[in-house]
Amino acid sequence: MAIPRVPLLAALAQRAGARPYLGLLAAARCGLGVAALTRPVAALRATGVDRVTAERTAWTARLLGGRDLALGAGLLHALAHRQPTDGWVWAGLIADTVDTAVLATATAQRKLSPATGTLASLLGAGAAAAALPALRAPTAGIPKAHRSDPESPMAGPRQ
Repeated sequence: MAIPRVPLLAALAQRAGARPYLGLLAAARCGLGVAALTRPVAALRATGVDRVTAERTAWTARLLGGRDLALGAGLLHALAHRQPTDGWVWAGLIADTVDTAVLATATAQRKLSPATGTLASLLGAGAAAAALPALRAPTAGIPKAHRSDPESPMAGPRQ
């Protein structure tokens, strides 16, 4: 059985070059953002928050959903247009690191159950770690055409 190809994702994977997982990371972030924007109570309930509290604080899930959707869409746009991705990757990494710290603190203060808080913290840390390989190469996020053009503002420092 052949796997159907999604033209947009296939095009993004091709443009991502050696870093095709960035397209997946961006698409996942968009999906989580849309889910939190459209189903905020369900998103909060998934973290172990009771129904009444989730209904009262659904706006917080929408805030985080909007942030994730913006970060994912920005990275997808940069990939689709062969623009630098480092800024989007750094922004996502910082957001995921802060999320991890907040979730770990809430778990330590017993505001989240140990199982839920630990799982959520590990997911946040995993998302942050997934961004690191994209930032390791000195030319990561700079389209190849700009690397060899000394007049390009994206070429980096001249030697």
